Amino acid sequence: MTSRPPLGVQQRQPQRKLSAPILSQRPAVHQRNLSQQQYLPPSPIRKETTFHDFVPSDGAGADSSTTQGQGGRYAAAQRRGGSRLKLELSHDAPDSITQQGISESPNAIDSSKPFTPSRMMPPTDLSELGDLSPHLSAHAHTNDTDNDAPLPMPRRRQRFVSEVPRHKTPPAPVRKDSRPKPYTVEIPAAAPRFHSPPKDIYQGKTALAVSTTSTGASPSGAPPFKYADFSPWSGNHLEDRFSESAVRQGYYDKPTMPQTETSSAKTSLFTSLKQRGVISALSTVFTSVLGQRRYNGRITAPSTFKPPPRVTLTDTKKEIWLKDLANPAISLRRLSRTIPHGIRGKALLDQCLNKNVPTDRAVWLARCVGANEIRAYKRKAVPTTIVMGGELKWYRDWTVSVEQFVENIVFGFAEDDWKTKVNYAIRLATHFYDEYLLDREHYMEWLVSSLENTQQNKLPMWMLITQIYWNDLLKLRKYGRRLVTALISHHHVIHNHPDKDIFLPLISKLAFFLNTLIIKCPDNFVSPGVWSKHRDILKTCLPPGDEARQKLFQAIGHRNDQLVASANRSQPAARHILVRMLDGTLQTPMPDELPTQCWSISKDKAALVKALLEWCTSLYRPGMAKIYVTSRILWQWSALGADVTTTILELLDVDTFDEQGRRDALYHLVCELVRSGIFSVPQYGQWLMARGGLTNTRDIEPDGPGSTRLLAELPPHALNESQRSLPLDPANPISHRKPLSMGRLSQRISTGCRALKAEIGCWLRASLAPDAGLMGKGKNKDVRGGPEISPSMFNAVRSVLEAAEDFSMLADILNSLTRYSNVEILAAIADTVNRHLFIMAALGASRNLFSNLHKQLQITVREQGIGARPLLASLVGLAPRIPGLEELATQLKRDLDLADRHNPVDACSPVSDNMVARLQDDDGDLHEEIEKLLTGGTSLDRNTMDRLFQTVSQRLQMYWAKSNDKQRVYSVLLGRLRMFDMQHFDMLLKKWLFYLRTLNNRPSILRIFPLLVCVGCLSMSTILGTTLETSGARGAAVSRPPAPGSVHPQVVQLTYRTRYMQEVLQLFMAPIPQDGLVAPEERYRFCILQDQAHRENPKELLGLIRLALAEYSFARTQNDSEGLPLDDSAAQSRLLELVRLLVLKDALGVARALAVKSPDAHVGSWIDYMTTKLLIPSADNQTHVTFDQVLELTNEFTLPFCQVKLSLGLASNDQTSQESADRQQSHVEMFANAMEKAIDAKNISWTGMLSCLSPEITHHLKSRAQSRFLDLLPSIRNPSPADRTLDQSLQMAENLLSVMDAIIRGGSMGRQPQLVPAMVEKFSELWEILASPDHADAKPPVLNHWLPLLLNFITLHAQTFDTSKPSNEVRAKALIVCAGLMQELEALHGSEADTGPLGGRIFDLACLFVDNLADDLRAMCVRAVKDSTSDARLRYLFSFQAAALSDKLMHCTRDKVPPGRAMGLPIGQLLGTPAAMWGLDRLGPERLTVFNFRRWEMLSEPTPNVGENDTALSLGLFQARRIQ
Repeated sequence: MTSRPPLGVQQRQPQRKLSAPILSQRPAVHQRNLSQQQYLPPSPIRKETTFHDFVPSDGAGADSSTTQGQGGRYAAAQRRGGSRLKLELSHDAPDSITQQGISESPNAIDSSKPFTPSRMMPPTDLSELGDLSPHLSAHAHTNDTDNDAPLPMPRRRQRFVSEVPRHKTPPAPVRKDSRPKPYTVEIPAAAPRFHSPPKDIYQGKTALAVSTTSTGASPSGAPPFKYADFSPWSGNHLEDRFSESAVRQGYYDKPTMPQTETSSAKTSLFTSLKQRGVISALSTVFTSVLGQRRYNGRITAPSTFKPPPRVTLTDTKKEIWLKDLANPAISLRRLSRTIPHGIRGKALLDQCLNKNVPTDRAVWLARCVGANEIRAYKRKAVPTTIVMGGELKWYRDWTVSVEQFVENIVFGFAEDDWKTKVNYAIRLATHFYDEYLLDREHYMEWLVSSLENTQQNKLPMWMLITQIYWNDLLKLRKYGRRLVTALISHHHVIHNHPDKDIFLPLISKLAFFLNTLIIKCPDNFVSPGVWSKHRDILKTCLPPGDEARQKLFQAIGHRNDQLVASANRSQPAARHILVRMLDGTLQTPMPDELPTQCWSISKDKAALVKALLEWCTSLYRPGMAKIYVTSRILWQWSALGADVTTTILELLDVDTFDEQGRRDALYHLVCELVRSGIFSVPQYGQWLMARGGLTNTRDIEPDGPGSTRLLAELPPHALNESQRSLPLDPANPISHRKPLSMGRLSQRISTGCRALKAEIGCWLRASLAPDAGLMGKGKNKDVRGGPEISPSMFNAVRSVLEAAEDFSMLADILNSLTRYSNVEILAAIADTVNRHLFIMAALGASRNLFSNLHKQLQITVREQGIGARPLLASLVGLAPRIPGLEELATQLKRDLDLADRHNPVDACSPVSDNMVARLQDDDGDLHEEIEKLLTGGTSLDRNTMDRLFQTVSQRLQMYWAKSNDKQRVYSVLLGRLRMFDMQHFDMLLKKWLFYLRTLNNRPSILRIFPLLVCVGCLSMSTILGTTLETSGARGAAVSRPPAPGSVHPQVVQLTYRTRYMQEVLQLFMAPIPQDGLVAPEERYRFCILQDQAHRENPKELLGLIRLALAEYSFARTQNDSEGLPLDDSAAQSRLLELVRLLVLKDALGVARALAVKSPDAHVGSWIDYMTTKLLIPSADNQTHVTFDQVLELTNEFTLPFCQVKLSLGLASNDQTSQESADRQQSHVEMFANAMEKAIDAKNISWTGMLSCLSPEITHHLKSRAQSRFLDLLPSIRNPSPADRTLDQSLQMAENLLSVMDAIIRGGSMGRQPQLVPAMVEKFSELWEILASPDHADAKPPVLNHWLPLLLNFITLHAQTFDTSKPSNEVRAKALIVCAGLMQELEALHGSEADTGPLGGRIFDLACLFVDNLADDLRAMCVRAVKDSTSDARLRYLFSFQAAALSDKLMHCTRDKVPPGRAMGLPIGQLLGTPAAMWGLDRLGPERLTVFNFRRWEMLSEPTPNVGENDTALSLGLFQARRIQ
């Protein structure tokens, strides 16, 4: 038989050793080299049949003879790892070897020949192989052959042809292997062989059992064989021990002489068995005998384990060794002899990858290298701490090498066989991680940080790698939270990417991961900062209809909301929020979604309705918009189930509405609610009757009680016939009166009752808009129908309805009049909507009216062309103020500029038609020059413009007080001149205005500026700019805002003689005088501009108020008090109303504006009176308000005005004076005392105005409230005072907590609050109370009240943490307390107390503390809780893994007992025998010590030679016994 492989089969490199593994490790038998194939073992009984015999070859007979001739010393050299059960492979049964060869090495068969038994073996050996397939069997084949055999015929004679002798090729010379061979046992061929039963009962000293398999039986079921009279030398046989007798006489088996019993043992044993306790003694003896038997065979030799040494090899031998390592057929025990030196770190990993080393063998090599490296540190003569540091450094470097290896392979997309390499690298790294051969913390940190910082093109691979380690990452807070945050952030970025459609597969994969994680680990989503930022995008990932995930999403949201300071929302806080949202409707048009937003503020709907009614009837909210905002909100709330009528009647029952302004607001609101059908008049009548009815006519008089006067204020047109029994007040009807002018009529209507106003409005709507109700239903939408109306009639109707304050009827009339095509009326309608925009927005009519007007504009432009300019100009002013129409407003402004450039003559004013005739008389030359310029084009050089502006402005100054017509003409010329170059004209105009403010002999600003504004050459912002700027040396404007601490700004010293600042302030407050200079339409539009300036330029107006007050003060200081505009009581009232409006928009700005430093006592007292008047509308000059009164008056509506009063009261006039500083400090102390009194009185509404205070004052107040709150908490050391009940203490604590909540959420401290040790100490004291068994009565209040309050308090201070060491230490102590409280609450949980929600809240708070905690402090916390608990929540919280089983091993040892005692029994009870005979004196108590498990040394085959105790773990630890 030959060893040449078939053609087409690749031949492996020859092996270098004879001790190759068996066929199960080397399936490709045909790849053996010649030196290994020539020493096949023979069989002493029969011909040895091996797998080589089944390979068809021409030289089978030669090889067979050669094999039989070589069966000698080296026949049993093949071993599997040195085990005795695997020796003598050649003695296996032929069928066993054949079966392994066929099943494990199909490649060894020639593929060109069919795979049949006839080609695999000689015909004579078919019966020994058994069935090769389920369809063929040896017996069936034999039977078929016999049945098909031909008939017997005579034998054919041989042919008379001499056979030509064939030349036989001599066999190739066999090269003898001269290398040393290990010693093997040689069984003589003549040794007799016998069968052995399955149980080895013939264990004589002269027999050697050689099992063919490890199970003791051959695969065919034949029993194993033993060889008689054959005992190979082993070194420990009695025959091998030399003694004098053995040398002289030799060794021979001495037969044992049986001792014949002469008598029975019954007599001696029966007596002993009758003794008491002898059964126990016998049991102990027999147990001890068994134990002694086990003890005698125990392996006691010390461990001889050593890691395989490393040797220095050449590169060639190193390559050969690595290739052998990659070959699974070569035993690791053989490779452990010569591990090459220099293979470590990343080079080791690269070599394993390049050589395709199997994973288990690569891990074995890494263990060998790591064990040697670690032992190298221990062999150095250095201190232990340095050794430990060196080991950790090597451990960390090895982990970094693995990380770099994985990253380089995974992202080397251009490499060949990339997929195969990636699979190998990830599998190898995972084996290292799973067997704890990596620094797990560093490895997980690398995984999470890489996922966080990866780019989009690498994100899928990092997601794939990280998913392998999810089970470990998600169990630790340190990595699980960051993993979830990274996935959410990547999803957010990709979802908002411009090329989102390209990343749809990645988005879906991220969404799938997040859906999985939200079910698997919801705790990692508890992160308030991340949740508030990505909550909406995360909600889009949830599959629709999945209730489980939806509930988890809501639960996670609730947990995050509890950790936010703003989540601590009590009912006063809800009222503050509602009032703040309602105040927004006074600054911007009411949005459509406001009612729904307000409805969701609180669950107490009745309280919301009551707060809304109080806001509507408050004197601190000016204007009519609040009436219609409240009406619309209540109309929508009534559809949601709010009982509006009952709430209004309850409010009337508790509030008398003594102020006339509040009564008027209530009557107006009820009138609108009755019209909309929300307020039930019958229910109101029943309520009146239940209260006793009307017993006196004075109850319905104007000064009567509000609850009964309301009956006379109801709109008659909204009542049925039975409800109209009460006539109107005789003083109110306008019938049977003499005709009045429109002004006097409007004034009389404005003083009438609400019923009269409502009836007038209803009559006007019925007259001018009879189909208003039908239009709302979508009927009669003909835009050309309806009665004609003149502009004067429209102005009269508008004046009457504005005087009646019936804007709902006005909106219906305006909507009906938009069907007409009269441009002047349409422009007037647009101006009306613009002036009352907030009311129209509250009514929901602003957008509809604008849409109708815009349609009419398009129709008018097509029909009249430039004639539509007045409507276009009105819409240009209206469109920018309506939200959502910014683009349309820009387009309309562009159209207006284009129309003005093409038609400059008509661009200024509608009354400029006879302007040419007016100029012809005196200034024909000037007019002719301007006409030529207008005819030539729209461009003008700057020199010409300067000359013309100078000329026109001088002529204008000449006619200021002489002729209104001339003044209008020259104002119009300035407007026409602006069309040429607006920018240059505005600069010239500003210089002229700076000149005017210091001009003494000029008319009032109220006569000069309004006309210039109406003709379009001057804007309100330009006027405000002149109050904040001074002219430079060249006349240019240089910005100089007034210094906050200056007594008299520089500009005031220039303008105090002309009263410029005060007159400009009057211009923004007072109506234009009706002197014929300005037309009624222009006066109406100027009022619109005034209202817009109040809302759009609050900062500039505040600066103007400050300068006006400074000018007023400086003039009085200079004894120039004659004719001061602010001395007028009407001007002071208007200023008070303006300041009231500005306070609602910017209270702090008003406080700074009113803080005028003036030595004039009159100015200071007047400002104090004004701020007092803002706070107390009924106050007079003698009213003074203290800090206590300010806090008492503070509520949701007076809050901004209290802020102004408090700021002015705590302000210091001179910051540098010591006396002023002392006075300010006393004011602070007075306010702190007032704060404590208010808290004692359960008044905490004033907390909202703390934001107006300085950071120093706020911090001082917060410190005092905090100290009082902490003193109220119960403590074992300091019991609560007896003079205060538990309810009183809880109420006080809640009030103090609300104060601190307002201070912290307001952000007025200037810095974020931090945890302090005093808070943690109180936290710990509550823990002590819960853990103490002696304070059972104090536990319920702590669980139900004090601990939730303290958690709210700590949550306020847990929003931000600094990175300083003291802050981290405080957080670490708080974490320890949280861990202890969680354990205590879990122990107290039961039927009496449900502590689950409270424990969950503490756990969430601990999660907030532990995030971004320093690693050293985290390790300190781990040491504190690791050995005392096994709670999985704490392991997650502090991010430490549960100890592996190998880390929990304990070493058990026994000490020897003193002599004379054995197992607690006296010596005499052991049947008279000593305890030493049974080994009982060696037993003692068990003692456990920590066992250090060395993972790097867990090697399967560490040394080439097998020893008795050479395993990685000493066999003595397991009390292993030798097999005898």
